[in-house]
Amino acid sequence: MSKSTKIVALITALLALTTGVWFSYREVFTRGLDHLPSKVCDEAVKRETVMRTLPDARSAEEGSDTIGAGYGFMFTCHINTTSESLLSGESEIQDSSQKSWEKYYKSYGGESKGKTEQTAEGGVYALSRGDFASVYVPCVPRGSKAVDASQAPALITEVRVIGESRATGPALHQALVDFAYEMTRHAYALGKCQNAHKFPDELPRFGKS
Repeated sequence: MSKSTKIVALITALLALTTGVWFSYREVFTRGLDHLPSKVCDEAVKRETVMRTLPDARSAEEGSDTIGAGYGFMFTCHINTTSESLLSGESEIQDSSQKSWEKYYKSYGGESKGKTEQTAEGGVYALSRGDFASVYVPCVPRGSKAVDASQAPALITEVRVIGESRATGPALHQALVDFAYEMTRHAYALGKCQNAHKFPDELPRFGKS
């Protein structure tokens, strides 16, 4: 074997080793989200929605809880990662008109949260600012009547990302709203809302509602 042939063979071997190390690194240290269930939080939210929001991590764990019933109902969901990023949310039945909900969340967090993105369809409303999002849908809780409420009974979901996120700006807002919407659909059934609301597959994308 000539000297030049040996050099080419050595370079080829080094490239193969480097490529192998890189793929091993990605598999061990950055693919934690890939190992989550296809749907997280009691099968409420698609894994790909989570992956659009959170950055790569060595590992991730998810969990959810359902608490109470009627006006005491709450559904929670969280995804923690070793990159120290957290995606979490709560869906809760409470008294609030759509206008009151909108006014509150438009000012939530102050001016530092920036522009509010909004969308709606079929009586479901959503908005996002900064690192959080919220979804509103009317919901008369089990065992109650609409006239019992001081305002309007609704299921309200709030979600936020803490730490680093994969997306930023409008892309993050869209991912957070999608996460909140998927949570809301699941919580609506768990909370046994009496309205029998018909949910679209997804809400209109921002700017297209």
